[in-house]
Amino acid sequence: MLFMSGIGTYLRNLLAGVARLDARTEYVLFLRPADRERFEAPGANFRVVAADAAPYSLAEQALLPRLIRREGLDLIHHPHYFAPWFGRTPMVATVHDLIHQLFPEMFRLRAVSWLAWAAAWRTVARARLVLTVSEHTRHDLVFRLGVPPAKVRVTYNALAPGWGEGPSPPLPAPVAALGGAPFFLYAGNHKRHKNLPVLFEAFGWLRRQERGRESRLVLTGERGDLEAGLRRAGLGDEVVFLGEVPHKTLEGVYRAARALVFPSRYEGFGYPPLEAMGCGVPPVVSDAASLPEVVGDAGLIVPVDQARPLGEAMQRLLADDELHRDLSARARERARKFSWRSLAEGTLQAYREAIAAGRAA
Repeated sequence: MLFMSGIGTYLRNLLAGVARLDARTEYVLFLRPADRERFEAPGANFRVVAADAAPYSLAEQALLPRLIRREGLDLIHHPHYFAPWFGRTPMVATVHDLIHQLFPEMFRLRAVSWLAWAAAWRTVARARLVLTVSEHTRHDLVFRLGVPPAKVRVTYNALAPGWGEGPSPPLPAPVAALGGAPFFLYAGNHKRHKNLPVLFEAFGWLRRQERGRESRLVLTGERGDLEAGLRRAGLGDEVVFLGEVPHKTLEGVYRAARALVFPSRYEGFGYPPLEAMGCGVPPVVSDAASLPEVVGDAGLIVPVDQARPLGEAMQRLLADDELHRDLSARARERARKFSWRSLAEGTLQAYREAIAAGRAA
């Protein structure tokens, strides 16, 4: 979980921030062996306990309550909606989004959506306080799950300390091989709601309009099942796949990109647009869910599921250097609003409130 996509980034940045603000409280982290090998504790008051169970699994449901009882904790913070269903230890939970519940058609098994509904409902019912990462998801929690508004706190995701500052990390070979040609970056997984076929269609349109421009589209992950969508859009070697990229290396790719393109249909927050803004790179995002809330006036916002407006936005950022400079400056300024300090302070305040409520009960 600590090194899994958006939730892992949230956790690493939160832990780094908490360590800077609180050196007195003992923090116990339950980590799988693979995560334990990669993790470096951010402070002397952080202790790791092995918990060999996959996230969202029945094994996790059985193991975590035993470990929590054994450690005698005052409070637990569960970082997603599938918290242990049973236990008496006071809990704060972070719910990042309700995608499984709101978009069941995106998943092969309808039972996954039903289980997600049940797990989310049980988690928010058990939690003393519920943290979430955007006002959009807060609205979903209140009006879709019926969580009392006073129980929900918005603690926006944050950039890692030092992100986008100092010397740029070396570029991976496939990007260095572009020789400085302008490229658009998509960073993220390839799940259906990420809307990559629309991105391919938009980039195919852009290539047909460019009249000699040699722009490229660079994506994290493998080409794999996306080959058919690329062929339908008339694309081939002008689309570059990076495979799995270490997070620090990815920072260098962000910095070199002309813009980030992120046409997702649904995000509880959307980390890649924030990471791009932290590097002074304008994001182009869809007008869906939390993305306009995160990007504000620091990027271009286009109608979801429409390839032509997306392609036109990409074309504008290629052709208009003044627009690009303006959005780049706005991006850096907006990224400062999502600080590690705000995330850590808001979370620590929630911990204090939850513990105090337990003592008063």
